[in-house]
Amino acid sequence: MPIRIATMLFLIWVISSPLLAQEIPPIPATDYEVVDDLSYSQSTAQALWEPMGRTKPVSIVHVGGRNALRMPCQFQGTGVERASWDRRLNLDLAWCTGLQFLFYCRDATPVSNFTVYLHSGDGWYRSDFSPSATTTWTPVQIRKKDMAVEGRPAGWGRVDTIRISAWRGQDVDTEFYIAALGMFGKGGKIAIVRNDSVAGSAPGELDTVKRYTDVMAQFLDRAGLSYVVASDVDVTAQRLKGTSLVILPYNPKMPDSAVDAIARFLREHGKLIACYHLPKDLEPAVGIRNGGHVPQKYAGYFSSIRPSEKPLEEMPPVTGQNSWNINEMSPVAGRSYIAAWWHAADGQSTGKPALLVSDNCICLTHVLTPDDRANKLRLLLAMAGHWVPELWREAANGAMERIGRLGPYEGYDAAYRGIQELASSPSNALSVLQSADERRKQGLALLSEGQFSPAMMAAEDAQQAMIRAYCLAQTPSPGEHRAFWCHSAFGVEGMDWDCAIKLLADNGFTALLPNMLWGGVAFYRSEVLPTSATVSEKGDQIALCLAACRRYGVQCHIWKVNYNMGSATDKAFVAQKKAEGRTQVNADGSPNDRWLCPSHPENQKLEIESMLEVARKYEVDGLHFDYIRYPDRDGCFCPGCRARFEAAIRRKIKNWPADVRNEGELATQWWDFRRQQITTVVAAVAEQARQIRPGIKISAAVFPNWPADRDAVGQDWKLWCERGYLDFVCPMDYTSSGSHFQHLIQPQLVWAGKVPCYPGIGLSTWSDTTDICRLIEQINVTRQLKTGGFAIFNYGATEAAQILPLLGEGMTRKKWGPQTQ
Repeated sequence: MPIRIATMLFLIWVISSPLLAQEIPPIPATDYEVVDDLSYSQSTAQALWEPMGRTKPVSIVHVGGRNALRMPCQFQGTGVERASWDRRLNLDLAWCTGLQFLFYCRDATPVSNFTVYLHSGDGWYRSDFSPSATTTWTPVQIRKKDMAVEGRPAGWGRVDTIRISAWRGQDVDTEFYIAALGMFGKGGKIAIVRNDSVAGSAPGELDTVKRYTDVMAQFLDRAGLSYVVASDVDVTAQRLKGTSLVILPYNPKMPDSAVDAIARFLREHGKLIACYHLPKDLEPAVGIRNGGHVPQKYAGYFSSIRPSEKPLEEMPPVTGQNSWNINEMSPVAGRSYIAAWWHAADGQSTGKPALLVSDNCICLTHVLTPDDRANKLRLLLAMAGHWVPELWREAANGAMERIGRLGPYEGYDAAYRGIQELASSPSNALSVLQSADERRKQGLALLSEGQFSPAMMAAEDAQQAMIRAYCLAQTPSPGEHRAFWCHSAFGVEGMDWDCAIKLLADNGFTALLPNMLWGGVAFYRSEVLPTSATVSEKGDQIALCLAACRRYGVQCHIWKVNYNMGSATDKAFVAQKKAEGRTQVNADGSPNDRWLCPSHPENQKLEIESMLEVARKYEVDGLHFDYIRYPDRDGCFCPGCRARFEAAIRRKIKNWPADVRNEGELATQWWDFRRQQITTVVAAVAEQARQIRPGIKISAAVFPNWPADRDAVGQDWKLWCERGYLDFVCPMDYTSSGSHFQHLIQPQLVWAGKVPCYPGIGLSTWSDTTDICRLIEQINVTRQLKTGGFAIFNYGATEAAQILPLLGEGMTRKKWGPQTQ
């Protein structure tokens, strides 16, 4: 009898088990340093991996003799915002590239995104990741350079906790597995020092610090050079041993300990590249003096970097860089010299130093920006190669190996065959492909002769030709909606509206969404919102843009930033709204002065009337909502919100705002109240704008995860589609991962129902804003899913120069059929 009961219990467990171990694919072998192989018991696993809140505990599963960790995500009917687990584990990641593990999830659809957090000191490092496959184990690499900073972490060398989170996407249960938790990418001749310590001294600088660290890392990646990104709080003389070159990409305020360590590193024959900021205490060590801040006299004043009479070897004759200011450093006689000058857009020298060189340091007087990538790469290699000549060989070999690594292809042979198959014959694609092959052969010959710089240039030329051939081999999809958001009310820098719109039309785009008004400012002559002072100088931007759109047959959907007043709004207007009790207050009582409160009747009226004014005054094709939401869960809890909410539910709130933030009926009523405030504005604009201008289209840029975001920010866009308020919707699916992009869109098409859903592609938010191959991949995803169109963020100078022409040669080509010679 006991045996029969045990057998029955086992069968029940088998039937109820969501995923059996034998259904999990075999765990692949790893070649990196594993710090947790999960070789412990079930009870130990549950003690080590502590679940947060109502998250269910982990469990160990055995797969082919190896252990994996099962992490259940119980979202259905629970209201759980995320499933999260903390693993206490002391890690020294100071001098490695990042964290790595194996990941498997058969159905990631219920999860909006996965996040890894690393706790250190009084803060966290954070990075999202996206699984690239659902049928096999995926290696996940969390690179330190990609991780954002929260709070005040004590450095990568003092990580004490790993947190893994799966954020709710749908009200459906799922589970995922991890294995072989470890580190990768130790060592290297180059150390990029990231100024993480500004989190404590100047937190407003954090995003800028990360941005220019990323730019530097991207160029080193493109050059194929190994490096480590180190936090300034981790820099010590001991850790710098074995490093040849330290790079400071943007380090406005370094801790004394890091500066002292770098000074010792320089005394021991180390080399330094410093961009924009040279720590003052390093001036005697490097023989270069800091100077004053020099802003550009006019747009294009600091336009390019050109060699002096004593240049760096192999630096390009002209390197484009549109800088807006510099730090006017100066050489010390007998110790340093000027290797390059800043030149204006007209080619004339400004007389301002761009590069200064001493016996152990090169200073660039501004940050390294990502424009003119080919010449910028050569400039950086000239700087690094000046100190470490063997880097030229490494870079040239790496560049040759990378030819053909583009789009879906892993290398040259695969890319050559793949592009041949894509292209029609005869075609421009095949001709350009042949030129790429010839340039590659030239590069290999140069490399064999030890001519590393020319070989590198040949490899770069070959890769760019391969990319162009790939673009030429693409085919357009006729009839689709192709749009760009344009964040600047003045269009593309360096172009007037006529030129910018013509370029869109010539390259097959059908619509533009220009940002012409915010919560507190309009870039046209408005009688509802304050008109920007720039309008008197530069003209009515809606009128100028609309005229160009009409001339070239491009739809014009005017983009309104709702509630958020932005930096362009006059301070007096912001102060007035705050005095009137019309700005937001966070849950902790702190003010959020640049956001209008969505529940205030006068703010709702302002939002509605400002959008209707556009429909009355201009023959636009559409009105486009953006920021039509609350900032986050922390807004708004102003006294007016409390009074209006209490009136709506006909009861007083005893503990405000705590009672409405706790789970239960009151919280549900609060979420409903917030949604109603936002929906009221959408409904009113949709109804009245259609009466004012029949045929006008109403659309919205929305957060991608409707089930979670309807509560988190009050954005109930599925309801807006169901009720016909929207004519199309653009979820902002801003991920560089093609698989995650597809994963986001699939449920969105269901939520949008009969309303066209044109996914937003976040090109300008990617680390490489010129990645045309990744853009093609995401456009192809929209075609595979039959969305009928897409919208790309953002239409700027880089996109106009480097993206649009390549799309227009294939993917969005106006003329259907092959590109012939």
